Parts: sequence; C-alpha cells; structure tokens
Amino acid sequence: MNTTSRIGRGVVFTLLCLVAVSTVYPLLFMALNTMKSSNAFAINPYSLPKHFSLSSFSQLFSQVPFLAAILHTFIVVVPAVVMATFFSSLAAFVFTKTPIKFGNVLFWVMLMIMFMPGIVILLPLYVAIAHAGLANNFVPAILIYTAINIPYGTYLLRSNFRSIPDSVVEAARMDGASWMRVFVKVILPIGRPGILTVGILTFLNIWNELFVSLVLLHATNTEMITPTLAQLSGKYSTNVPVLMAGLLLGAVPTLLLYFVSARVFIRGMLSGAVR
Repeated sequence: MNTTSRIGRGVVFTLLCLVAVSTVYPLLFMALNTMKSSNAFAINPYSLPKHFSLSSFSQLFSQVPFLAAILHTFIVVVPAVVMATFFSSLAAFVFTKTPIKFGNVLFWVMLMIMFMPGIVILLPLYVAIAHAGLANNFVPAILIYTAINIPYGTYLLRSNFRSIPDSVVEAARMDGASWMRVFVKVILPIGRPGILTVGILTFLNIWNELFVSLVLLHATNTEMITPTLAQLSGKYSTNVPVLMAGLLLGAVPTLLLYFVSARVFIRGMLSGAVR
C-alpha cells in the first residue's frame, strides 16, 4: 500500500469517526442530563452529573401520560407498517413481474402522490373524518398512514424486485402457479431483505411523524408520542432534564429497532443496487 492510499484511508476513517461522534453525542448528552436536576443543568449543561438521580423520569411519568402515548403510537404504527409494507410489496410485484397494461404510467401517477404536500390533503381529510364521527379514532389514522407510505415503499421495492430474475417467475407460472401464489411463494421469500427494509423505514416515518397525529389524534386518550414530545418542549422548557428524559425514551424504540435489524437493513438497501 503506497503513501497516497494510506493517507486517503486515514482521511476517510477520520471523517467516519467524526460522523459517528456527531451521531452518538446527542444521545449521550440527553442520557447524562436526565440524571441531573434542573439547577445542576442550568449551572453547567456539559458537565457530568455529580449525583445520579432518576427524578426527571418520575416527574415525566407523574405529570404527563407518556406511557399511554407510547402505547397509542404502537397501536397505530404496527398495523400501519404491516399493511403499508404488504401493499407496497404487492404493488411493486405487479409493476415489475406481471403483464399489466399501462404499468409504467400507473406507477408514475402513483409516485406523484409522494411529491404532494401532506398538509394539502390533511385538513380536508380531517373534515371528512370528523363529519363521519371518527375524530380521535385510531382506525382512520392507521388507514391514512398506510396510504401515505405505500408510494414510497413501492418505489423502493420496484428496483429491488427488478433484480429478481424473470426466469424464476416464468418457471413458477409454467408449473401452474397463480400470480398470487408466485407473489407469496417466490417473490416474498427472495425479496425479504428489501421488504423488511421498507418495513423499517415505514416504522421510522410513522413513529417520527407529527402533523397527521397532531390533527387526527389530539385527544388525551388517543395522543401519540410526537405530539406529546412537542408539548413537553413548551411545558418543561425551564426543566430541561424532564424534557431530555422524554426525548430519550421516545428514541428508545427506534434505537432498539436499529440494533436488532441493522444487518437486514443494510442488505435490503443494497439488494437492488446491482443487477
């Protein structure tokens, strides 16, 4: 290895270390400051806590329905992720492996939904939902989140499914398999990394989304995690450790999902990159 290559590898390694530090530092900052009192944070927010305390968590749970918000979020996120991932997989299969007429036209028409600002259709949807007597109901929120994420998932899975050889599908069809059986028995097993990746991205999109949950589920008995965290920033602006405790707990599910599925996520993102 020559000197130029070593310098280049050293520069890349240094940049990657800086990216890693910039990513991990906010989490460490939040975790350490949750252990401080509000006075200790005001004196020096960047120092290590001298006395570790969990009082910020107890204040959070006693004054804010935080655990209920977490539960409400899972009630919406889990079925929305399952349905959005399934229908995205089915749509991508139809657009790539079936002889559908005007398939490309329909695909690009569907993609136009991705470029439409959500706020444009959100208020009319809320008016229609309210007139139907379904305001602050989980079912409309689940369906809307599902519909919003289908175009994005279809876009990602289309390139993933195109990397699957057509000969595999043709062989299954020659054996008498229906299109649905080909989808379930051939496409889903082969495309599992990409499908799981779309599920992970859909989970992150819905978990971190604010406007839809704020408009559709604004009652206390249906409020999701992002509106709760948004209210914390105003209610506890002078008690930052409590705010940090809420932010840290709100990030825990996404962090756990990453640690559990990091390898599958990387495989899914790269599976359609090379044909």
